[in-house]
Amino acid sequence: MTTVDKDTANWRIYGGGGLLVGGFLWLLAIVLGQAGTSGDIVKWLGIIGLIVVAIGFFLVAWGQTGSNGAVGNSMLGKVGLWAAALGTLLWALVPAFGGMVDGALGWVTAILVVVGTLFAAIAIMQKGVARGLAKWAMWAVFLLALLYFLGLMGMVAALANWVIGLIFAIVVALTGLLYVLNKK
Repeated sequence: MTTVDKDTANWRIYGGGGLLVGGFLWLLAIVLGQAGTSGDIVKWLGIIGLIVVAIGFFLVAWGQTGSNGAVGNSMLGKVGLWAAALGTLLWALVPAFGGMVDGALGWVTAILVVVGTLFAAIAIMQKGVARGLAKWAMWAVFLLALLYFLGLMGMVAALANWVIGLIFAIVVALTGLLYVLNKK
């Protein structure tokens, strides 16, 4: 068994930290938006939060050298996290420039995030780099992404979409925390 050192721990510190900070900013934007805060602060907190989450996905995949991320040397996992990062970046940047993530762009974004996190969850389980709850955390991200985007596309109406978004942001932040605390 190998130990964590400066070359192997960066996926959890930087990638997990990105998911934690980005998820928290995204969560803060949702809470402030539901509390009635209007204006650019809620919009930009959400956008910045999602951009940081996208960076976190990328860093969880690649780490410092490209082979020491949470998915190890699994190209499927790396491509999955890259797709999730790209989808999250689209989700953040399109509204930043006045657009809407709906229609065909909404489907592309959803497919990138949902399928990307699914591939990542599979690779993380197979490689065993993440330990304990951290090994299972990407599955929760995948399930919430799926539920969120199904709700956004009008296919699931069990809860208000902001509630699912709130839970999604919490799950992303907790996943980041579990990665930061991961000792492998």
